[in-house]
Amino acid sequence: MSELGDLLFVPGPVNVAAPVAAEAAKPMISHRAGRFHEVFEDLRDKLRRVLRTRGEVVVFTASGTGAVEAAAANLARGRRALVPGTGEFSARLAETLRRHGAEVAVVEAEVGSAPSLEEMRERLEEFQPDIVAMVYNDTSPGVRLSYLRELCREAKSRGALTLVDAVSAVGGDELDVDEWGIDVLAGASQKCLAAPPGVSFISLSEDAVSSLVDEPTTFYFDLRKYLKFAERSETPFTPAVPLFYSLRAALTVILERGLERWIRMHMVRAAALYRAFEEMGFVAFVRRPYRSRTVLSFKPPRGVSVRSLRAALASRYGIYVAGGLGGLRDKIVRVGNMGPIGLRELITLVAAVGAELRRLGIRVDVSAAIDVLEEVLEGVGSGGG
Repeated sequence: MSELGDLLFVPGPVNVAAPVAAEAAKPMISHRAGRFHEVFEDLRDKLRRVLRTRGEVVVFTASGTGAVEAAAANLARGRRALVPGTGEFSARLAETLRRHGAEVAVVEAEVGSAPSLEEMRERLEEFQPDIVAMVYNDTSPGVRLSYLRELCREAKSRGALTLVDAVSAVGGDELDVDEWGIDVLAGASQKCLAAPPGVSFISLSEDAVSSLVDEPTTFYFDLRKYLKFAERSETPFTPAVPLFYSLRAALTVILERGLERWIRMHMVRAAALYRAFEEMGFVAFVRRPYRSRTVLSFKPPRGVSVRSLRAALASRYGIYVAGGLGGLRDKIVRVGNMGPIGLRELITLVAAVGAELRRLGIRVDVSAAIDVLEEVLEGVGSGGG
C-alpha cells in the first residue's frame, strides 16, 4: 500500500477524491437549522439532476441495501412482484420483497446472464404483477440488465409499478428515471458517484407516492415520514451530516464535469479494461449483451487461483479486486470500474496483474495489454463495454 492509500478496483466503496473526503471534516451543524436546510435541498436538487427526475427524492443515512429495503417495506405488502433473475442481488431483492409481504415470482436465467426481454414479456402476461422489480447492474456476476428501459415501458403499459435497484449504476451508466418510466429507484453514495459510503436515496414518482402502503413494516424507513419532514428540508431522524456534505461535493464534481461525460468515462474505461484483460488471457464471464460497465467479471487463465491473485495484488501493490459471491466464489475475478479512475491507475492495475501472471509462469505480453488499453481509451478499437 502506498502512502496515498489502497487502490480500490472493487465493486464499492471506491477511492474518494481528497476534496470530497475533506468535506466530511467541516464543523458540525444542527440538522434542525437553516444551514442544514440549505445543504439538504442542494443535495436533493443535485440528485434529481443526476437521476433526471422531477419526482420526490428521499435521502437516508444507510447503505444501498437500506434504500432497497425502504422501497420494499413501503410498497410490497399484498402485491405481486416479478423479478428478472440476474444474480445474487436480484435474489436479495426478491427475498426483501417477500419478507415485506409480496408474492414474488423470479424469472431465472443461467449464471452470468439474464432472462430475455421476450421471456419477461411472457411472464408479465402470465403473472400479471403489480410491481416489476429489477436490478439494473447486478455486481455479483457482473450482469447489466441491458433492456431495462424497454422492460420498464412494458411494465408501465400494463399498469405495474417499476422498482429499480440502481445502486451500482447511478452515475456510471445511462439512466433517465422519468423518461424510462421508473417509479422507484434506489441508489447509494459509494460507487459511481465516488463519495464515502453511508448515504443512500430513492426517487419516487407520483404513482409510487400514491401507492405507499399504510403502516409499513418498518419504522426507520417509513417513507411518509421522510416526505413529511422533507417539506421543511429535514429528515425524520438524525442524518450523517458529514456524509451529506461529501455526497453533495461529489455530485458537484460530476455535474460540473458534465453528467454525460462522466457516464461516457465509465463506458470507455469498461471497454478498455475488457480488452486489456482479454489480452492477458482472462475470459469475460458474462455474455456481451449483458456485460456490466461498472463491475467487470472474468474467468482467470488456466492454473490461476483467484484467491491467490487477489492476495498477491493486495500485499505487493495495495491493489484490491474482488472475487465472486456465492457459487462464484474463487471462480471469477471482479474488477470495479467506478468513479474518477485515471490512466495511471488503470496502467498500474494491468501491469500488476500481468506481473503476477508472469510470476506464476504464464506467458503474458504486458506491453501489448497496456497498448490495447490505451488504444481503446483514445478511441481506437472497440471493446466489451
